[in-house]
Amino acid sequence: MAAAIALAVFSALRDETPAVWIITLVISVAAVSWGTVRGLRTMARRLFSVVEPYGQCRMVADDRGAVSTAERASFTVEWTVFREYLETPALFVLLGGERAAGVAVLPKRGAQNPEDVDRLRVILDRNLKRL
Repeated sequence: MAAAIALAVFSALRDETPAVWIITLVISVAAVSWGTVRGLRTMARRLFSVVEPYGQCRMVADDRGAVSTAERASFTVEWTVFREYLETPALFVLLGGERAAGVAVLPKRGAQNPEDVDRLRVILDRNLKRL
């Protein structure tokens, strides 16, 4: 958006034709889109490289919190660490609270059956605010 505004102002000051405006706008939107996608992919690769060494992970949730057990590590997170959550078609995303800035992602594909997803939703509703 900032590139489009800067382009419009610059083109207006130089009295460029509308064809020049359109061509440069298309090029600038394409460049910004490419840079955004590249940046997001780089971030995803870096995050994956951090968690990959822990191997496959299994998470169990109850009213006290969530216990995550991996091939090389195990940890417990109480619900007080998170403030709220949101649900997508494939994930539950837990968002950090006041004392901890963080995000946890619980993929629904890990549930053995649809009733497990419903039980997790009930636990999350009891302990966190739904967005």
